[in-house]
Amino acid sequence: MSKKILAILLAAAMLFAFAACGDDTTGETTTTTAAEEVTDEAPVEESTDAPAVDTSDVSEEETSAEAPSEEDPSAAESTTEAAAATMPEGKEAIVEYYNTAINNAKKNSKSIHSNYMKHAVAGEITGIPKALDSVGQSLIKDNMGEDDSKKNVTWTSAADKNAFFPVEGESYASKLTAADVKNATVTEKNGKWEIKITTVADGKASDYTHGKGHATKAFNAVLPGIIDGYIPGIAKSLFSVGTVSTAYPSSTVVVTVDPATGNVTHANYMLYWTLYIPLSGTDVVLPFSTENDYNINW
Repeated sequence: MSKKILAILLAAAMLFAFAACGDDTTGETTTTTAAEEVTDEAPVEESTDAPAVDTSDVSEEETSAEAPSEEDPSAAESTTEAAAATMPEGKEAIVEYYNTAINNAKKNSKSIHSNYMKHAVAGEITGIPKALDSVGQSLIKDNMGEDDSKKNVTWTSAADKNAFFPVEGESYASKLTAADVKNATVTEKNGKWEIKITTVADGKASDYTHGKGHATKAFNAVLPGIIDGYIPGIAKSLFSVGTVSTAYPSSTVVVTVDPATGNVTHANYMLYWTLYIPLSGTDVVLPFSTENDYNINW
């Protein structure tokens, strides 16, 4: 987990420790944030049994093509380039192409370089007891910004790429389906393709895991179970801290692909996530964004 996220959790723990001396207000607190685009409905569980993408043979399409005649020795190369340069059209085709390209990047690239990770408050923080609101807002906002542990770091081993590149802790980078995606576009820029994928928003729930939901299939999503485990047990018992939930408003990944090879050379992930911490019957609502930027080397 990011050092910045751990710092946020420590700040939250301090708030719980102070809560015993805090405001006793029992009035209702608005929990809708400016950045939150979702409702409190639990998301429809998507099937996570999508077929694994086999990226071990990027030349399958080439080898299935008709062999060139002896009169035209350049035909094989032309056929390969034409096949590689066929731009996908429509959401389903774009998502399928993206999955193949990004999974291949995680599995077969020479190295992945993490340029930066940035955290930001992405809306209004609500629900903090009035007596602690000022200090609580400051503690949280002071822990935003760049995370040094993910700045200018290069991963070369399969173990490191699996551990840190989305989806962290998994051998795949995406299991998205067309049903998980709100928008998918591909445009040509300077001879490269830019693919932009925006996920369907995930509602508030406490049981998200990798692959359960939409954003969790392609992003380093901050999972509620992990956050819940960092909240001190004494805080839960003394201050009536309930089970943590998260929501993931629509998030976006943009990748640059070399159409001649199908290789991803750059990826930028912008994840929006909202943390709900029940405190004495009222949700403390913390809306965040996390941006990760990578170069992929071949």
